Amino acid sequence: MFDRIIDMLSSLGLPGIFAGVFLEAIGLPFPGSVLVALAGFLAKQGEFSIVTAWLVALSGYLLGSLTAFLLGRYFGGAFLEQWGRYIRLTPERIDKALELLQRSAPAYIIIGRFLPTIGNITPYVAGISGISTVQFLIYDMIHALIWLTVFLGAGAALGDNWHSWVNNPRFIWVAVGGSVLILVYVLRDWLPVRSKGRM
Repeated sequence: MFDRIIDMLSSLGLPGIFAGVFLEAIGLPFPGSVLVALAGFLAKQGEFSIVTAWLVALSGYLLGSLTAFLLGRYFGGAFLEQWGRYIRLTPERIDKALELLQRSAPAYIIIGRFLPTIGNITPYVAGISGISTVQFLIYDMIHALIWLTVFLGAGAALGDNWHSWVNNPRFIWVAVGGSVLILVYVLRDWLPVRSKGRM
C-alpha cells in the first residue's frame, strides 16, 4: 500500500510540487508542508534532485505569496469582501492582524507564516498594510528558506530509512494519526467557511 502511495506521488513530479506549494502560499487550506516533506522523500529515492525540488518549491512559494500580497495591495477591500471567507479573512481578523504587523513586520511575516490560519492570511494582510513589496519579499524569503529546508530535510531523512519505518508495527498508527491531523486541518479551514457561505 505504501508503495502505491509513493508511486502516485511520484507521478505528480515537480509540477505537482510547484502547484501544491503555490496553493499553500496563497492561503488555501492545502497541506503544503506534507507535500514538501514528500518531495524530500522522493528526492532521496532518486525521483529528482533535492536541489531541484527545493528550487521548484521555493519558486512556487514565492510566486504564491507575491500573488496574495498583490491581491491584498491592489484589490484589498473589494477582493476580500467577495473571496475573503474562503481563507477565513474577516474584517475583525484583518484589523487584529494589521495591529500585529505594525508592531513587528519581520516577526509577523517570518514567524506568523508558520502558524495555522494566521499563515494563510499573512500575505494578504501585508499587502493591505502598505509595506513595500521588497520588504515583504525579504521577510517571506527568510520564512521560505527555513520552512523548505526543514521539511525537505525531514522528508529526505525519512527517505534514508523508510523500509525500517514501514516494517515497524507502530508505523500504521503514525500514518493514521498524521492523516487525521491533515484531515482536521483541511476541514477546519475549509468546510466551516463554505457552510457559512451557504447561509
